[in-house]
Amino acid sequence: MKNDIINKIENIVATAVNHHDFTLMETTKPDEILGWDSLSNAMIITSIEKEFGIKFKFSDMIAWKTIGELADIVIKKLG
Repeated sequence: MKNDIINKIENIVATAVNHHDFTLMETTKPDEILGWDSLSNAMIITSIEKEFGIKFKFSDMIAWKTIGELADIVIKKLG
């Protein structure tokens, strides 16, 4: 399940940063992806919410540092 979520997040990120010259892994951090800035981050978070039918709280958005941690929050939200 977690790998499926990371794959969906990867597609969302690729759309937001307008390239797919990366592979997201659990340990990947946003600053390692060219073009992932504050504007694209807002687009990514909104797209993740739509994709999974969830809503992030502010505390959720600042709680993660890696893609694996973000995926864990999505899994928790999906219950």
